[in-house]
Amino acid sequence: MTEKSPHSARRTDRQVRRAPGWIAPVLAGAVAVAVTWGIGSTIFRGALVERGLPEQVNEASADARMTWEYGAKLADLASQAQALAQLAPEDNASRLSALATSLSQGSAVLGELRFDDQEPAALPQTFSPDALVALATNVADASSAMPAFAEPSLSRDSKLAQIAFQINLDARSAVASLGEERDVDLALPLSAVSGEEEQKDQPVACLPNEELLDPAKEITEAQNIEPTAVARALDRGYALDFLLQLTAARGADSAKEAVEARRSELGRQLRGLRAAVDEQCADLREPAYALPEGGLEDLAALSAEAEGDFADALVVAAGVSDGAAGAKISAVAFQTLNGQQGSNEEYRILETGEVGK
Repeated sequence: MTEKSPHSARRTDRQVRRAPGWIAPVLAGAVAVAVTWGIGSTIFRGALVERGLPEQVNEASADARMTWEYGAKLADLASQAQALAQLAPEDNASRLSALATSLSQGSAVLGELRFDDQEPAALPQTFSPDALVALATNVADASSAMPAFAEPSLSRDSKLAQIAFQINLDARSAVASLGEERDVDLALPLSAVSGEEEQKDQPVACLPNEELLDPAKEITEAQNIEPTAVARALDRGYALDFLLQLTAARGADSAKEAVEARRSELGRQLRGLRAAVDEQCADLREPAYALPEGGLEDLAALSAEAEGDFADALVVAAGVSDGAAGAKISAVAFQTLNGQQGSNEEYRILETGEVGK
């Protein structure tokens, strides 16, 4: 990859089944909270103060409660997906199990909040294509919009965006496993805007400080979260384009057609992303044009890593953007991730594995 601007350390390896950088600390935090409050393992019992809600939950912010309630919704969908997988033919079962895993992972990361008077999720008793489509539709709808949080949070909104894109892609994969033409128009992840936001067509503000392009640089002001996240995505996209240019110029003639096709596609994605940003903002191409030492000797590996960096940055930008700009960025992110999954079925945003065990 090109050096992140300002320059940051280059990673030396990359596994096929990637997990974004936030996943390890988030899971560690989820485990720590689970021990204290029961999130991710023990479900809260009771209801508000008069019905015995634990003190910690009663004192939590409304945003925290909405996060836990969303986690409980994902857990219900995971139970339904797993139950349907156990009833389904093998081809459908594997895709449904993957969907159940992603939903469970998302719930484990976010936590769950339930009350004694809540009815458990109704589980399917038989398998049918219609039942699979209905479940996939519910999952896609759940991924289409975040809860209406009062305060922005880069960490929380990035987590939710990662989860939303993964479960949406897995829902589409499950529908595709039916092997027949289905007239299903699934909602896109993070695509829904409502109320006041629906009328809002404000462009994303300009990057307040070029130093914030460094992903290791902490964003301390809430109003800088959205412009910085979008600028970082553009920076990584321009960096990828630079690497693809070098690859086409220095690589084998047989590979040039494919590289140029990817550059054309990337150009459309970057134009879509740039269209969400204030037209007065400076171009971010120049800071992206920097290679690590010896980078010309390993362009193929750097390009593959840059693809992942661009996708990760896009998802974060989609998670922290709202209104019409957020919908545009989400569409670009979905196109990019869908393309990556199409070329590599093992590509995942969330790490597959034993979460919460």
